[in-house]
Amino acid sequence: MAAKALDAASVGLPKFEVPPVDETAAPADPFALSSHQRARRALEFGLDIDEPGFNIFVLGESRSGRMTATLDYLKKWIADKPAPADWIYVANFQKPHRPRPYRLPAGQGRILRDRMRTLVTELKEVLKRTLESAEYVGESRRLSDSIKGPIAAEFEEIRRYAQGLGLDIQATSQGMMMMIAGQGGQPRSAEDLSGEEREQVRKNMALVEERLQAFRRGAQSAEGRLSDALRASRRDFADRVAAPLIDAVAADYPTLSRWFVEMREDVLESLDAITAEDGSLMRDMNGPPEERYSINLMADHADDRHPDVVLEPLPTYANLLGSIEYKLINGALQTNFSMIRPGALHRANGGILVLRAEAIVDERDAWTLLKGALRDREIRIDEPHRQGNVPMAQAPKPKPIPLDVKVVIVGAPHWYYNHFANDPDFPVHFKVKADIDSEMDATAENVATVAHLVRDAARRIGADCETNAIAYVLGQSARWAAHREKLSGRFELIDDLLSEAAALMKQAGQRRIIAEHVRAAIAERRRRNSLVEDRVHDSIRRGHILIDVSGTIVGQVNGLTVRDLGDHAFGLPSRITARISVGKLGVVNIERATLMGGPIQQKGVMVLEGFIAGRFARSFPLSFSASITFEQNYGGVEGDSASLAELCAVLSDLAELPVRQDIGVTGSVNQLGQVQAVGGVHQKIEGFYRACKDRGPLTGSQGVIVPAANELNVTLRDEVRDAVAEGRFHIWSVRKVGEAIELLTSVQSGADAKDGKYPPKSVYGRVLAKLAEHDRILTERVVLRG
Repeated sequence: MAAKALDAASVGLPKFEVPPVDETAAPADPFALSSHQRARRALEFGLDIDEPGFNIFVLGESRSGRMTATLDYLKKWIADKPAPADWIYVANFQKPHRPRPYRLPAGQGRILRDRMRTLVTELKEVLKRTLESAEYVGESRRLSDSIKGPIAAEFEEIRRYAQGLGLDIQATSQGMMMMIAGQGGQPRSAEDLSGEEREQVRKNMALVEERLQAFRRGAQSAEGRLSDALRASRRDFADRVAAPLIDAVAADYPTLSRWFVEMREDVLESLDAITAEDGSLMRDMNGPPEERYSINLMADHADDRHPDVVLEPLPTYANLLGSIEYKLINGALQTNFSMIRPGALHRANGGILVLRAEAIVDERDAWTLLKGALRDREIRIDEPHRQGNVPMAQAPKPKPIPLDVKVVIVGAPHWYYNHFANDPDFPVHFKVKADIDSEMDATAENVATVAHLVRDAARRIGADCETNAIAYVLGQSARWAAHREKLSGRFELIDDLLSEAAALMKQAGQRRIIAEHVRAAIAERRRRNSLVEDRVHDSIRRGHILIDVSGTIVGQVNGLTVRDLGDHAFGLPSRITARISVGKLGVVNIERATLMGGPIQQKGVMVLEGFIAGRFARSFPLSFSASITFEQNYGGVEGDSASLAELCAVLSDLAELPVRQDIGVTGSVNQLGQVQAVGGVHQKIEGFYRACKDRGPLTGSQGVIVPAANELNVTLRDEVRDAVAEGRFHIWSVRKVGEAIELLTSVQSGADAKDGKYPPKSVYGRVLAKLAEHDRILTERVVLRG
């Protein structure tokens, strides 16, 4: 069978019929594409399961809508779900370092927070007014008089008793002091008394002191009763006005009834701090009243009709699980429960948290703690940085908040397979994989959806698309997929292309995007990104890189390679040469010997040698040495897509038949001589086309050999397609090595011969004769040596 020539219709961009679209229709759903339906079913499955561990990893290539389409789908899925509960932290009056979390119906947290602010203001005002009122002051005076009056009367009685004994009692700052009374009440010195008088005074003082000690005990007890009575009175007056205010709020929040009871008691114990003018008095770390009785709203859903889909772009520990802030007071860092700040998990609690794979990979500590939160189903704030550069303070350790969240990680496949799959905890917590395919069959449904996406993209940038422009974008999508019967699943590439086309449309003063604008946008992008390609092809044109595109040469074939720079991939011809000699080394790969060939390239050479052995060493051993190499290769070679070209070079030199230099060759071979599919076919064809064009006018005989298995992968630029249509350039497909060598040498291969009896003038017949000659020479050398 001879090589098959491909016509222009089978090598250019495929043409798709664009179905009519209702201009009033809603935007297209990317998950309606068959490339995304597997991921859609996985999302539906994962979202509908409430059991722990069924979190989701969405993986897809860049620009496949893995993030935008996923977010849009998640928001639609969650739109009919009820809003989740609010979560708050309040002070723990018994254990100030352990703030308590409470769950409230959606929207109630904000209302309670505002009511508590008002309540604290009202409490401060009413308590201050009450404790300064005439009623309270009068009651305090009455209590004081009722207890201090009898004490004063008893003291006067003891004083009169002392005076009757010639003594007197004076109250001083050091306490009560006895003295000897003289005339006119003046104290009298003991030195003025006789010995007998001093002895009598001593006895009298002992009698008075005995009564004073009893009095002191009674007075001390009375002071305690007075203090208790005043405190009870103060609490009673305060409670009369505070209780109704607190109870009015507490009545609407039965789940916090216990906390409000404790708050009421704490208010009565904190009257000094509440009524202080500067508000600086604090009983403990819970802070002044404005903070002590505040509501720290960790999750506020007052404005939400459904749960949140929270995308956290920077999932650090603090952004993900929350943090505790500090303030500097008198040179020291202080904090309390009111300075606890929520993280993304708090905002997403009851809903969905979305993370980028590459972002969470960079935050190992946050990733570890996220897994812990999913395992324990609670959000715990532990402040790992407190052991570092922040001075140790009596920071709160809030009780954890129960966690009910679905986590969706979105990323490229390499993150899933090279990083997360190696984490033993990952499959425990992320049991659902939503895989977005990079391509899809060009069915009528997919074509219609992509066409709709094209129109949607145009509308987003304020433009309209002609039908021919949409058809051209569909053809370009097939080129992105590298298949004539497929479309690329990376539909967001359309947005970029239409933005560039719209810019050219505006420059031309037009209002609608047409096919020419799209074609020009593609050409402009290629021109912007092709600096390296242009330099290499310029080197080929000037002869710095040796490539022949005409004539015939023995043992030399134009292989084709692809260089991918990330933003631009392009094809290049590469001269492959083979040199044969008598020997026993077989095929020697120079790239392998110099460590410039990768393992797949080395395998291709070994397969090549296997083919030769299977074809020509049936009756005698191989007796040749062959060296093959990529000439002027200084950067290494990988892949087996040049093994067909390498084999043709070896066969050419063995058969001593020249090979056409106006043909480029790509394809992989197996040991049976079958030509296998390779990648980057359209870049390789276009690369050789450019090399031929740059070296002069196309001759009409130039072209490229590709595997027949790659026929549907040929999606060439319009310029190359037109050259094929005009007969100035050709593309042939082959299924076997024999078809390629026949086209390259213009000699029958002889591959159809049975039992290894190849026609003498055929390529294989010449190869067999040359190998037999080598074997004879080696045999004669052995005989002579013997």
